[in-house]
Amino acid sequence: MKVGVIGTANKDKLVLPSGAVVKAWGGIVYNLLTLNHYLGHKGAIKPICCVGADCRETFPALLRKFTSIDQNALHHVAQRQNRVILKCHSHEDKEETADLSLPPVPFDHIAKHLDDLDFLIVNFSSGRDITQETLRKIRRAYLKPILVDVHSLTLSDPDARNQRRLRGLHDWQDWLEGIEYVQLSWNECTSLTGETSTSISGLVKAADWLLEHGTLGVIVTRGEAGALYFHNDDQCILKEEIEPFPLHTVIDSTGCGDVFSAAFVSYMLMTGKTMKALNFAVKASALKATFSGLGPWLNG
Repeated sequence: MKVGVIGTANKDKLVLPSGAVVKAWGGIVYNLLTLNHYLGHKGAIKPICCVGADCRETFPALLRKFTSIDQNALHHVAQRQNRVILKCHSHEDKEETADLSLPPVPFDHIAKHLDDLDFLIVNFSSGRDITQETLRKIRRAYLKPILVDVHSLTLSDPDARNQRRLRGLHDWQDWLEGIEYVQLSWNECTSLTGETSTSISGLVKAADWLLEHGTLGVIVTRGEAGALYFHNDDQCILKEEIEPFPLHTVIDSTGCGDVFSAAFVSYMLMTGKTMKALNFAVKASALKATFSGLGPWLNG
């Protein structure tokens, strides 16, 4: 089993609700380490991402700690690695400041690494990870399942103070048409629905369009409330509610969505059982909220 992950490994600085400051790799690193943990020797994980000139040594050194990660698809560029500061007012309310230097990964580079993949995750961890045209070309060239985590596509470009805010993704149909699995958080759904706050009716309308245009399932993560899953049966749209995994202590929700998508894909590859994969992903993402940064992966 081989999984490709397209996106960006950001250098994160997290200011937690407690006031603690944590510096760690973020973005697709959470995908990679989760896939490595659950697939282990049964699989190979291939990051397809840009690596900045300032991290030419340190990022590969991090990946070498994990035996299932294949570095052959890293794309070295002259720009420096993206920097992201997340000020967490609460576990759901975060203010992002970003210095986005890396260019999108070019399709010509990606195309060389698609043939042997069993599943592809496209995580828009910066929002500039690939262009819309590149995603279209991937969809035409790659005939196995793709999961797109919409994530930072829903954020504006950095303003004069490098701050980013939630925006309407007015061309979301062009981005997401024909993608098998579409994942986004409850708050991010407003970028698709055009609402000021997410409603089930707005979600059903967006999910209906996606399911009519090639999507198999729409995953909406809801933090401590679990997740929703929209899919078709022979007659109508079905909405499944995935129960949350209760926690006594929540430390940091950063990376939970990335862990969710990686855990979901891991379980789908191992069993092919969608609902069980969703329940597994809810539990895995909840466990990520019990720590900040990469500690347990690095120390395990």
